[in-house]
Amino acid sequence: MGVFYDLGRPVVGGWMGGGWLLHDPVRKLDLLWGGEFGQEGAVLFAIDVDSGQTVEEFRVGCREFSATPDPQTDTLWICTYHGLYQPGHLLLSWNPRDRNLVSHGFPPLVDQRFCGSPLVAPDGTIYLGTHPHGHLVQYDPLRGRWKDCGQQALPPIVPDQHIWCYPRQVLDSGEVVCNIARDPVSNVAYDPQTNQRRALTDLPEAPEVPPPTRAVRAQFRFDARYEVDGQLRTSDYQPKVATDVVGLNPGPDGKMYGSTIISMHIFSFDPASRALEDLGRVGWGGGEIYDVIAHRDRLYMGSYSGGYWGVYDPERPWNPLPDSEGRNREANPHSFGLIGDDMNRPFEYAVGPDQRIYIACRANYRLPGGGLARFCPDSESIHVFRDLEQSVQCVAADERYVYGGTSISGGRGCIEETTQGRFFLFDVEREERAFECIPDSQAVAVTSLAVSHRSRLIYGSTSASTLFAFDIGQRQIVQRWRAPGPGTPLMGVPETYGVIHLTCGHDGDIYGVTQSQVFKIDVVAERIVHLDTPPIPDLYQIVEGAPGVFYMGARGHLLEYHLRDQPHYR
Repeated sequence: MGVFYDLGRPVVGGWMGGGWLLHDPVRKLDLLWGGEFGQEGAVLFAIDVDSGQTVEEFRVGCREFSATPDPQTDTLWICTYHGLYQPGHLLLSWNPRDRNLVSHGFPPLVDQRFCGSPLVAPDGTIYLGTHPHGHLVQYDPLRGRWKDCGQQALPPIVPDQHIWCYPRQVLDSGEVVCNIARDPVSNVAYDPQTNQRRALTDLPEAPEVPPPTRAVRAQFRFDARYEVDGQLRTSDYQPKVATDVVGLNPGPDGKMYGSTIISMHIFSFDPASRALEDLGRVGWGGGEIYDVIAHRDRLYMGSYSGGYWGVYDPERPWNPLPDSEGRNREANPHSFGLIGDDMNRPFEYAVGPDQRIYIACRANYRLPGGGLARFCPDSESIHVFRDLEQSVQCVAADERYVYGGTSISGGRGCIEETTQGRFFLFDVEREERAFECIPDSQAVAVTSLAVSHRSRLIYGSTSASTLFAFDIGQRQIVQRWRAPGPGTPLMGVPETYGVIHLTCGHDGDIYGVTQSQVFKIDVVAERIVHLDTPPIPDLYQIVEGAPGVFYMGARGHLLEYHLRDQPHYR
């Protein structure tokens, strides 16, 4: 029915990290190791500190990894985190004698991933922690054997609660000290000889680490920069990995603006000139800009981690001023600072009937719930309507109400006490919810909302891959459908369930994307219409530009979709 155009990868190299210094005695080089990460795979690379040349480079089948150098054996130990499109949960190593990336497999565990960095014990044993069940695992490099040391969190154990185990140090007694991140936070000491663990009320002092032989510090961001003895240098490493599109909306100037996962970058696409541009990294925080929204002549945005709120003026030059963390009034984008009230993940935004911006938020780690935040562009003030039970996952609005969809998930590591996502109407004058209901008893979240100006109904999607239509006059759901497929899960958002994004078109119909389909809800016929299959799957976000022209993310690519193919004459 229509035609797709692949506009390219908006942000390449936006998610980089590392800075692990290791000496290579074979080639007599000091190597600075770094990583470039993305949903479609990662790259491990090493830079010769003196020349700036990239001397080692390996593709790693994961979304993200961490590493620990062991100067006693000149070995770099790497643990991979599970990715969406690549296998993870592996222990790898590199040494200067073999110069190969060697896999040591994985521990005898399922449904878990590594978290944090490998801990190298004095006897050479490798310890790693896992999430979400908080196990400690042990690897013996000499024998090539794994051991599951068990879940390290002390009772009580709450089902489905996220638990992180971070091994920190090895005591003189041989016990492994682990930080257990959940609600509540605790520290334990595990004895490998007895398989017993005990609670620690006071953390022992960390052992002294010999200072590195050279003062080298990585500043890996978009390019592989690093400091040597206070002098800033740039290596010849060329970024290769795109990061997935997470936010997308029309801007105030006719361009499309968006963001990508875990990069803090903003990009734009000009339909007139066909120019796709990575504008750059904002000047504050680390994590991701979850979304953008136009209001009057500005573009507003919220970011994780910490829950920041900022603004970009497209009429002024890009000038993030990172030294001021974007707080300088001359910074563009400019940061207003934290949303506050323990908000951490500002997912989606909508302009309410009072011309203020409403922000769907999740609370900080280990804290339940979230809230609906309200930002006033005139006074630059923020107020949070806190929800202590559930977070707000999505938001939409018209001239009548602000509409929200909730998730049972609060900040990771908290205790979740509800079981079903909700839909609510928020009255901006009374500053309270006027109505709420459960659209699908099997859904833990309402994931997207859109309002049709044609039918005057509110349409939503859920984590159970169902769709619904809500009538304000009747105060009830008047129609339900099964979506034509599951939505796309995007780690970092962060959920394991997929999100089916919805938007209202110029014609008043509701358009949406599943993981591999573009569809619409015909609001007059009250039926689902299958439209097209894109050339790249894992669709995330959909918005309309000119009538009948839609934009959507597909992994690290931006797609343009014309609802009807244009006839070709000759």
